[in-house]
Amino acid sequence: MSENTVVARKSTNTMALVGFILSLAGFVVGITAIPGIVLGHIGLSQIKKTGEDGHGLAVAALIMGYIQVGLAILGIIIAVVVIVAYGATWMNHNGSMYFDNALGV
Repeated sequence: MSENTVVARKSTNTMALVGFILSLAGFVVGITAIPGIVLGHIGLSQIKKTGEDGHGLAVAALIMGYIQVGLAILGIIIAVVVIVAYGATWMNHNGSMYFDNALGV
């Protein structure tokens, strides 16, 4: 190659880039993880067809997004278990609430 040779550079897939940004922002905002996952999948599909750069960005968007969704589901399950366990401690053996008995009801 000579000094004057211009090498064409592949462009980065926009969907992969935006999906990465949204998944990264999901660690702060939370709700943007789901659009990050969707755009990551769209980006991967487009990259297969067009040969653009950005495969790593799309995969990172998917990994971060799925981790956030998994943690959110785990958090909901833990919250439900804690609420049920806490509610069960308020019940006595007759099935009435402790504070009902305290009020004389």
